[in-house]
Parts: sequence; C-alpha cells; structure tokens
Amino acid sequence: MAASKTKSVKELTSSNSVDQSISYNFESFACLWLDQSINTTKDNLETQKELRQVINHLRTFDDMDKCEEYIRQITKEKVVLIVSGASGRELVPRLHDLPQFSACYVFCQDQKRNEEWANKYHKVIGVFVSRSKLVAQISKDQQSRGKLEEGASISIITAGSQSLEARNAIFMWFQLFIEVLLRMHHKSNDRKELLDICKKSYRGNQQEMEIIDEFEKNYKAENAIWWYTRESCFYRMMNKALRVQDFDTLFSFRFFITDIA
Repeated sequence: MAASKTKSVKELTSSNSVDQSISYNFESFACLWLDQSINTTKDNLETQKELRQVINHLRTFDDMDKCEEYIRQITKEKVVLIVSGASGRELVPRLHDLPQFSACYVFCQDQKRNEEWANKYHKVIGVFVSRSKLVAQISKDQQSRGKLEEGASISIITAGSQSLEARNAIFMWFQLFIEVLLRMHHKSNDRKELLDICKKSYRGNQQEMEIIDEFEKNYKAENAIWWYTRESCFYRMMNKALRVQDFDTLFSFRFFITDIA
C-alpha cells in the first residue's frame, strides 16, 4: 500500500506541480507557497492546481531563506504568500513592510495558536485549516486586488502631442514605441508568436488554456476591444506590460494593439 501511495504522489508531481522553469511573470501578481512538504502530499499538489486558476504565476518553496530571497528581489509584481504557521511566525515580520508584499495566508493545522501572532499583522488576511476555504478566500480577495492593480495601468493608445510634450524621457520613448507598433506592417505569423508565448506561460492552467484556444480559433480584428476588456490572460498580460513598460511583451501584442486602435 505504501508503494502504491508513493507512486500516486509522484505521478501527481509530474503532471500537476508547478513548472518552476517558467521564470518570467506576465501578470501583476505572483502567488508563492512556502511549506516543507509542498510537493510531497496529494492535497498540496491538488491545491497548487486550484491556485493557478486564481493566480497563474505560482512558485513553491520548501526553504524559507530561498523564499525570502526571491520575494526581496521582486520589483514589478505584488506577492501573495501562503505559508505554514511555523514559517509564517518567523518570516512575516521580516517581509511585512516590503511594498511588493501584498497579502499573506497562513495554512496550518492549529488555527487558534497561529491567530495569536497573525492578528498583529494587517497583511495577514487569515489563518486557514481548510484547503477549500483557503482557495475560496484567495479567489475572492484576488478579484478586488486585481481591479485595484490593473486600474494603475496606463492608457495604451494616446495620439499626437501629449507624448511629445511629456517631460519624462522614458515615457516619451514608450509612446514613440507604441506609435511604431501602430504603423508596422503585420505578418501572418504575428498571432502565432503571441499564442506560443501564452501557451507556454499558462500550460497546466486549464481555465486560461481554454480561453487561449478560443482566441486562436475565433479571434477577429473587429472583436479586439471585446477581447481586451474580457477578463482573461490577454487582458492581464497587456495591462502589466503597459504598466511596467515591458517592450518585449508589447511587441508580441503588436497586431492586437493595432486592431484595438
């Protein structure tokens, strides 16, 4: 029986665990999960799969120092951290005031004991012993966080003199870059280039992969604005690229930006 159980977990690890080789985050939020048994239990692996439907960029850690180091080097995303009670008690005080540290959820077996320290930190949203309640709360909160964060994105199509009068040189170059994209002659494989990027980044995220497949089959230039305003990976990817002025990602969206304009 033990051998059978071990095999089951290994199979789950192979098929469902997070692909840590995908290092770039195309969205504005990253979900990090610190737990010593993160990839060794069936429940944890199933939870990872569910969490990716909420925040696509999920990274797991079983080493506290590596997790902290990773969080400290983040500059362009907000971090949502899931942590065990013991690790959270030590790590949260060190991270709490970092601007990139957005929210923390404690996932443990002793709710009452961990609430004693967790209640001292306003970025700790709650202490959870139920997997389903944890995922449900993160999903609910993420809808609000996403709206606030994406509201900070700059407008993509601004014509004429406003960009030329801007004092900020980086902003002016960004506007010129957008103008170049709008004037480019687009090739037939431009869409495939974007789809290949999306498929790699969202592999294993069933919800988003279905939307990507729909986009591939049904996208038309006259529906570009509908696709941009639809809640999907395309909306979140482009909004982040606009907010952080990610030229590479925006170049991949060149046909889409032209269609919107």
